[in-house]
Amino acid sequence: MLLRITAWRAVAVAAVLGLSAAVTLTVGPAPAAHAATLTTAWRHGTFAQDTAGVVSRANVVLDRPNTAANQYLPLGNGTLGVAVWSADGFTAQLNRGDTMPDRKSPGQIRIPALGAMTSAPDFKATLDVYGGVLTESGGGMTATVWVSSAKDELVVDVTGADPTTAQTATVGLWSGRSPIAAVSGRTGTLAETWKDDTAQGASGRTFGSLAAITAGGRDVTASVADPTSVKVAFRPKADGSFRVVAGAPRWTGGNAARTAERLIGKDAALSRSSLLATQAAHWHSYWRAAGLMKISSADDSGEYMEALRTLYLYNEEASSGGEFGGSQAGVANLFNFSQDHQDWFPAGYWLWNLRAEFATNMSAGNFSANLPLFNLYLHDLPGIEAWTKDQMGGEPGACVPETMRFNGNGWYAGGTTNASCSLASAPSYNAETITSGAEIALWIWQQYQYTGDVSFLRTYYPLMKAASTFLLAYQSVGSDGFLHATANAHESQWHVLDPTTDLAADAALFPATAAAAKLLHKDSALVKQLGKAQTQIRPYPRTDAATHSRLLTPEDDASGTDVIANSYEPSAPLQNGENLGLEPVWPYGLIGDDSPLTALARRTYTARQSVGGSDWSMDAVHAARLGLGDEVRTGLIANAQRYQAYISGAANLFGSAPGSEPYLEHSATVGTALDEALATDYDGTLRFAPAWPSGWDVSGTVYVHNHAKVFVQVQNGTLTTAALSAGRTGTVTVRNPWAGNAGHAAKVVDGSTDALVVRPTTARTFTVPAKAGRSYLIEDTAAPTTSYTFALVTGEAATSAKHLGPQQIGLDPAVHYPTLAASFDNVAVSADDNTGAGNFDGGSASYSQSALTTAGAGPGASVSASGKTFTMPDVAAGTPDNIVANGQYVTLHGSADSLGFLVSASYGPATGAGTINYTDGTTQNYTLTAPDWFATDAPPGGEVAVTSTYQNRPGNTTFQHTAALFSVTAPLDPTKTVASVVLPSVGALGSGSPALHIWAVSLN
Repeated sequence: MLLRITAWRAVAVAAVLGLSAAVTLTVGPAPAAHAATLTTAWRHGTFAQDTAGVVSRANVVLDRPNTAANQYLPLGNGTLGVAVWSADGFTAQLNRGDTMPDRKSPGQIRIPALGAMTSAPDFKATLDVYGGVLTESGGGMTATVWVSSAKDELVVDVTGADPTTAQTATVGLWSGRSPIAAVSGRTGTLAETWKDDTAQGASGRTFGSLAAITAGGRDVTASVADPTSVKVAFRPKADGSFRVVAGAPRWTGGNAARTAERLIGKDAALSRSSLLATQAAHWHSYWRAAGLMKISSADDSGEYMEALRTLYLYNEEASSGGEFGGSQAGVANLFNFSQDHQDWFPAGYWLWNLRAEFATNMSAGNFSANLPLFNLYLHDLPGIEAWTKDQMGGEPGACVPETMRFNGNGWYAGGTTNASCSLASAPSYNAETITSGAEIALWIWQQYQYTGDVSFLRTYYPLMKAASTFLLAYQSVGSDGFLHATANAHESQWHVLDPTTDLAADAALFPATAAAAKLLHKDSALVKQLGKAQTQIRPYPRTDAATHSRLLTPEDDASGTDVIANSYEPSAPLQNGENLGLEPVWPYGLIGDDSPLTALARRTYTARQSVGGSDWSMDAVHAARLGLGDEVRTGLIANAQRYQAYISGAANLFGSAPGSEPYLEHSATVGTALDEALATDYDGTLRFAPAWPSGWDVSGTVYVHNHAKVFVQVQNGTLTTAALSAGRTGTVTVRNPWAGNAGHAAKVVDGSTDALVVRPTTARTFTVPAKAGRSYLIEDTAAPTTSYTFALVTGEAATSAKHLGPQQIGLDPAVHYPTLAASFDNVAVSADDNTGAGNFDGGSASYSQSALTTAGAGPGASVSASGKTFTMPDVAAGTPDNIVANGQYVTLHGSADSLGFLVSASYGPATGAGTINYTDGTTQNYTLTAPDWFATDAPPGGEVAVTSTYQNRPGNTTFQHTAALFSVTAPLDPTKTVASVVLPSVGALGSGSPALHIWAVSLN
């Protein structure tokens, strides 16, 4: 225990003095001689990289229109975020982070005329993440779409339109909103304000939203379409071009027309090049400064993880700005597509779900992305301290609520239950979670360690002091000489003795706060108190790996069967699936790959109770810290396949199918794991590729402490490039990547002059006398980097969707079928004596053909419902009889007032938007909702078409519950002839994920 505390204090002091440290390479033994194919991008003191080429590898490519809202593509400038999809031709939801407390949307934009483009057979779209621009094309039209980096506006620039055809664009709200709709000249506005004064802990502040719209073209007019929408009408210019500009600035009241005019009034007429110049300058500058990675692997899994990391960096830059930032609980709030729906408590912040965002922003060099949250907690500190005194027994300092309301109190969701940092609410999920203050304080300390910015540290030090003050006061020294407290082990155990989260927080925060205070020449009494407290931190609790229920002692380490427990009450009930025994490994950085506790931590990892667990799972991050390279790969792939649900790369907290709102926390953990696996110096020792997965080649840049960054290349299991660009003058400790490999030694040369800086050494660690602004190359004497062939790190822009098993980024071309029957890809119906042939739900459940036949819905039977006559699939049981709707095109010919669908859903209900194409080239959007096959109630506007009395299960068994089919209709223009129907893109079949099944369609 004392060794652990002493080691951490040494790291903290070293960081204050500007000293870095060292790491070990675990990419496999170095070969005796390098292969001719190995290359290096290091030359003349620089790492040569084609930034645009590498970034564009992550472009999101659509080969069919993204008609469903959950197929959105993200655009943003940090304060205005937009989700774009192609329903109704073009739809975009505007989002801001300062429309508190409910984070209401300013509105949705619709441009119906773009339906001629999105429904064209040659439709193609690409989200260019290097430039922050979405380009769509089809049918001779193009649309270039972006959110301005200079102001809060969305620009839709169109060419190739019919210059004789009138066009419209609307911005609208929905039921429950009460805007003032108005027109001034050629601009329409929707303005609304409200006061945060009703919920428990309300701020009393006024908030609001403003949406404005105008157009560039001929004969532009604006009008109020209805109480919740405004419209601009216009004709394209003679060359077929037009532009729609929509603005959504911060709004708390005032003159809406004047505000809109100042924001967007001139931009409808300016040249595209002038508007895009600012856009390009911002994004290109951002990417030049970012730490990028290019990964390749035989199975393309490495490329997929590279794309998720790059897309995270794109999303974070596009959404992290303003007063409140763009994510409050791992949710991508600025890319919401669900009107005003928000997951969880939109006015509250979950630090647990933001931790990987903090970490990846730092290791990628995007330090400014963390400032909105740091500023929020600093601004709220007086309120947090008042809350702590009132709710935590009068204790001083700051118990930061884990679900803190944006104005600094712990009330949850507007009520008095489940409050955070509130003894009166105990027991509950976060009533006694007391370490969130330590976490925000330690992220501040980490950012200082990265940047060396003393002014930054001075500004945010009060949070470190307040968090430490509270923990010192809340815990008391027992007769055994250790600090004790009864608290939550985060959300997993409630009101238990000495949670591991608290012990790790103490061990990390106390020396960090003391080091910061010394550096700033502050609080000598507190420093003394913290020094004493560090000697009083209890050893981590141990429990048995088999049951996680028995309390063991450190002496049981010798048996090799114990692991770190959640708390000193390991048998306490579990309320959530968190691996809290691994918290000392990350984020607290107290156990790495060479600690006296490493073996214990690795056992804890192997025996962890929650494998995968959720989209924020830290499995791969913990594996990286513990030097388990192949576990990094396994964890990354497994969790991406479980939770990466959106074509934008975002995740769904609840599974692999899209939900009601996207999450960034998954891709953030991908970024953290990759960065930690490639380079890290969390404990003062710089490690090159300490846990890089075998089979993945990489060229990457990672930021480390002391305003430094490292450049690393691994090819065929060999570290070919290991270079350091020093940000401060001082001694850097480096883990020898080739220690223990006979015939190999490390040497260090000046990156620019090749002058020898450190003589060849086989020592496990060595030091580099670094000077600020200089670069250093660490080489294997048996195969020096300078002997490899020079090759620029480059890449080619993505041209198609990416795939990782069932998951994908982007959209593949739609599959065209001549009939619905030709599209059938799912076996929903089985014979009672061969149930194994059925798999309606992805879990091997199925309809019974006998039960359907009894209900009048056997093979080829006619079923009448919703005024339509449907023909049941005329196929044998155990053969494909329906299609899982996922954007397929089906040829259909005829005219009617409506189109009928015979549907059901697995793990439903399931909802999605599709498109009806007419023979005259026009299109019409529609939406289908199918109830779950267990349901007995009709869908809205539809009917229960068939009810069978039982279901089939594997092993020729039955399940006694009804199984239904439902009828729904979509209205048609009866004056037109249908040419084809594009089925809704809901998602592939999967156990636990909603899927929409279509059995028959009918025009009659």
